[in-house]
Amino acid sequence: MNNTLKNTQTLLWVEVASSPERETAKAEYLQNSGPITAHHGGKQLNTFKVVDALGQQNSLQVAVLFSFPDKQAILDLFSDPEYKKLLHIRAKAFSEIRYTILEEIEA
Repeated sequence: MNNTLKNTQTLLWVEVASSPERETAKAEYLQNSGPITAHHGGKQLNTFKVVDALGQQNSLQVAVLFSFPDKQAILDLFSDPEYKKLLHIRAKAFSEIRYTILEEIEA
């Protein structure tokens, strides 16, 4: 296991699709959502280009991995009134978005 992920209990995997005409909204969303995410303990670990979905159609282009202290911190982020104010900008920024909460399985 990657040392960056060791001892990380909860991860948030975010996949998005966007397009050049959405760049202004995307920049605004990312600038404003970053501090709110950090307030809830979220830390961006890495960003990935989606190369293939292996056997399924996929329009998602970018994936971002975040760490959080626990699942509740992620739920608190999404219910934060300040974050909710950004939802209309998020809708303009991304044509598709998918969130997946991951927790390590104890071996």
